[in-house]
Amino acid sequence: MGNSDTHLEGQIAVPHTVVFAEELSTEAVLAGIRAGRSWIAGSATVEVSFTARAGRHTAGVGGRLSTHGGQVEVRAVVQGVPAASVSFHTDRGKVHRASLPGEGAGAVRWHTTAEDSAYVRIEVRHPDGPVAALTNPIILI
Repeated sequence: MGNSDTHLEGQIAVPHTVVFAEELSTEAVLAGIRAGRSWIAGSATVEVSFTARAGRHTAGVGGRLSTHGGQVEVRAVVQGVPAASVSFHTDRGKVHRASLPGEGAGAVRWHTTAEDSAYVRIEVRHPDGPVAALTNPIILI
């Protein structure tokens, strides 16, 4: 869960948690949090779409993807973070890193298998290092 450890004026509610919920209700938001369908954003300008695909099956943040032993394409689409770096992390640590264009919108792809990666998540960082976004993982089975 993202939150503010506020020490300076203007820091309240800057980092926050984005939850993928079926609807805008307390029950749906709590269900999304319990299912791990959330990610931390450094500001409201940051947008992230993160999916893994194996054959015809796709999973998003907090999901489980049955790969049937096949190749997995992992894709991150990021907006609102000019010249950011996007890194993919698995149970083996950081496995791939790419830079976004200066206008702050772009997509990054990486391939793996469930044999090589039990899960995958992403981090998006500003050019000077601070985290702009951090997702929960997608579990690969």
